[in-house]
Amino acid sequence: MSYQAGRPIRRTLSPVSHPGQTFTVSQAADVCQVSRKTITRRYEQLKEGGAYKDKVGQWAIPVAALLHAGLTPGRPAAPDTVPSTPVSALGQQDTATALRVAELEAQVTEYRHRAEVAEQLAAERSARVEDLRQALRMLEAGPTRPEPVSAVPAVPPGRPEPAPSVLPAARPRWWQRRNR
Repeated sequence: MSYQAGRPIRRTLSPVSHPGQTFTVSQAADVCQVSRKTITRRYEQLKEGGAYKDKVGQWAIPVAALLHAGLTPGRPAAPDTVPSTPVSALGQQDTATALRVAELEAQVTEYRHRAEVAEQLAAERSARVEDLRQALRMLEAGPTRPEPVSAVPAVPPGRPEPAPSVLPAARPRWWQRRNR
């Protein structure tokens, strides 16, 4: 690229004089008078038009690929279009969106309340089921019958009752011995 008075001068390569000529990304940007970013954004379209990577890994972009991607060598390309929405539609769209958001928030609040009620009900039912299980276990076990009391005294008649046994003196506990 040449410079004149501090500004770059773009060389215009004539694609007509070299019909089989291919360009690198930088050369294609210079020829079409666009930025390298514009070329890279249109890689998919350029590939469809016949652009490819060579053995070295550089893009080889033929003139046909540039034309297929909407780039015209020698003239700057039109700016990429962004779909625009009319201002009046934006206001209506925002209002509709706000209403929808409010509706969804109300539904979320209702569903949370329903979930809390369902959890409380489930906890109560779980406690009730446990009570019923315990009652069923008690019924299945049946009543316990006390052992019959024998009429036989513990000490046979005619024998004197044994003297209360003399217990050895209680030994002081380890912490009591320690403090002596």
